[in-house]
Amino acid sequence: MIENVNHPKHYNIPGRKECIVEMIEKFGTEAVETFCILNAYKYRYRFEQKNGQEDLQKAEWYDNFASLMRKNSDQARIADHYGRDVQEQQLIEEMAELTQAICKDKRSRGQGQDIGGTWLYSDIKKNLIEELADVKLVLSQVIYLFDADEEVNRIIQEKIRRTHERIGEDNA
Repeated sequence: MIENVNHPKHYNIPGRKECIVEMIEKFGTEAVETFCILNAYKYRYRFEQKNGQEDLQKAEWYDNFASLMRKNSDQARIADHYGRDVQEQQLIEEMAELTQAICKDKRSRGQGQDIGGTWLYSDIKKNLIEELADVKLVLSQVIYLFDADEEVNRIIQEKIRRTHERIGEDNA
């Protein structure tokens, strides 16, 4: 039944917004996009054992919703507005600023030349965190512009697995 796919009654409580809308407001688009991708996987995984075609339709709904969220996200709109060349340049600049912030943090902790002056560690840490956020933001936009989310995530998982093997952890 198509209503069980598009707008299930148990996700529409009278007097409240639809569950997925409240989730976006509470957890943000990135978390809900990930939730949708995982839910789509779950429905495809179990469709033969549970609800058959209805589960496949639910998986498709979640895939479509995740795709729509990705395309309509603030980050995607910014990335699309500036384009790949500008965002790649911005990423280079942000990474350089992060490098400087990391160096200043290390120096403030006695590693390397004294930073001098009256720098407060809380200010240095605040700057480091801001630069981390800048790099993460622009990096995610560049990954989006390359349409490389799945491949990047696959490579990350492979690198984590190899690192577990290198450090001798079981169940890598």
